[in-house]
Amino acid sequence: MRDWADAHRPHWLHTILVGFDLLGQRGIALPLVLVVAAVLSIRWRTPRPLALAVVAGAVNSVLIEVLKQWTSRGAPHHGSIAMFSGDPAVEYPSGHVSNGLVYYAVLAFLVAWPPVARAVLRWLPGVLVFVGTTYLGWHWLTDSVGGYLLGLLQVLLLTRLRWPHRETG
Repeated sequence: MRDWADAHRPHWLHTILVGFDLLGQRGIALPLVLVVAAVLSIRWRTPRPLALAVVAGAVNSVLIEVLKQWTSRGAPHHGSIAMFSGDPAVEYPSGHVSNGLVYYAVLAFLVAWPPVARAVLRWLPGVLVFVGTTYLGWHWLTDSVGGYLLGLLQVLLLTRLRWPHRETG
């Protein structure tokens, strides 16, 4: 799959896919979530939106880093293909894909948008990051699947928590 994607990636598509991958960049997504949560915490006079964002960001970051160090797997163009290889490259599971699910799910939970718009915000970024990072050859398909499943598990757990509902109106 890596070789096919490398051979069938026109420049214009590469540029679009890099944009998809950036949706899952922790340095971009997490500050966005924290700012929105902080504004809502001030507006609603409760620390709960900010606490949700901080807890979700911390749990996601710790899980990703621990799993990456433990599995020790290289990227498609660099490092070992084998899991648990002792390779210093740490690509499994894809943190970008997990971020694309977790951070945007927190945003979707906090914003007072129509249900369809919140569903799109919750699920679309993770799918776009999955496609982008895999097609660019920055992660193996299984890295992206692992990141998606880890992010999905976190999103499902977040929806089970008893957080106050966002205010509408």
